[in-house]
Amino acid sequence: MEFPKRVKEVPPYLYAEMDNVIAEIKRQGKEIINIAHGDPDLTPPVEVIEELKRSAGMKDAHLYPTYWGMIELRERIAHWMEGRFGVKLDPEKEIIILIGAKEGITHLFLALAESGDYGLIPDPAYPTYKASAIFADAVPIELPLLPENDFLPDLGSIDSGVLKRTKVLIINYPNNPTTKVADRRFFQELVEFCRQHRIYIIHDHAYSEIYGGDPPPSILEIEGAREIAVELHTFSKTFNMQGYRIGWACGGKDLIRALAIIKTNTDSGVFVPIQRAALKAFEVYEGFIPSLRERYQKRREIIQGYLRDLGWNYYPSDATIYVWTRMGVGNDSMRFVTELIRKYGVMIGPGAGYGKYGEGFLRFSLTQPEAKIREGMEKFIAFTREWM
Repeated sequence: MEFPKRVKEVPPYLYAEMDNVIAEIKRQGKEIINIAHGDPDLTPPVEVIEELKRSAGMKDAHLYPTYWGMIELRERIAHWMEGRFGVKLDPEKEIIILIGAKEGITHLFLALAESGDYGLIPDPAYPTYKASAIFADAVPIELPLLPENDFLPDLGSIDSGVLKRTKVLIINYPNNPTTKVADRRFFQELVEFCRQHRIYIIHDHAYSEIYGGDPPPSILEIEGAREIAVELHTFSKTFNMQGYRIGWACGGKDLIRALAIIKTNTDSGVFVPIQRAALKAFEVYEGFIPSLRERYQKRREIIQGYLRDLGWNYYPSDATIYVWTRMGVGNDSMRFVTELIRKYGVMIGPGAGYGKYGEGFLRFSLTQPEAKIREGMEKFIAFTREWM
């Protein structure tokens, strides 16, 4: 018997495949320095951890949560969104709690796309975007993010025939993997374009708080966006709570209701103690986030310094938890990365893993202590000089 195409057409998840190589190296007794994964080594605020412990001990902690999420948490999110972005949201109808942004992406494609609809997927991009379109029986169409366009999509180049069949467009700024930050003008152009062509927008705003310059905007700041756009936020990168699996979706009430129909029939919400821990995170946001940004900036400068010494063309940015660089030795990123792991035990992200327009690039992650990053980069330099 054959599996359906939604299984056969989705390639193995990039880091699941690379984990197999890591396991092989570890069986040989070698250490792996992982500067590929977006899995922060830094811990959540201590107040968050203590709240999770306390809440898990409550007598009703084992009960099912509400499907939309605790109203207290949604009200706090609405307050934060207004303070951070100037966006006013109805916590009862325009916010829903997610089991992390990843499930929100998949469920939104199911909620917004019909079988055979086109979904515009940036390339390079987080692999889940393309997979989610396929799961919804939509047709993923590449939307190139090229250095000559400053890693922004060229909306004017999209074929008119494609636009007629497109139902969903997904974007992500600050961007993984390119680290590009989009400004308000871009979002204004995008909203106008998508309203004209009757296209829904999913904006994955996972890295909204990891920046060093001007604060990245929300697409919901743009007039008219609420009727066509859903924005996803997560506690994973802002508070190092990636293992807790919690985030939220926000947007117009009709869009959030459509998402809720899918979610309430496929999951039962987020464990209440985790929601209470997320509520606590907002209390410490102002004191926690500046030091987090500072630590990432120090790590970023270490990696960028090594790349400068090599003469490689990296893309300057102070956003996200990554560094994106063009390879200075050939274009086969997967082969380069695989050999680096096997010979030196250092893991970085191959650009090809994020799409065909990622080939010839590499992604470094800032999710190891500074000493480990230095050690990994020293080995990377040694390997690169051998490769040359």
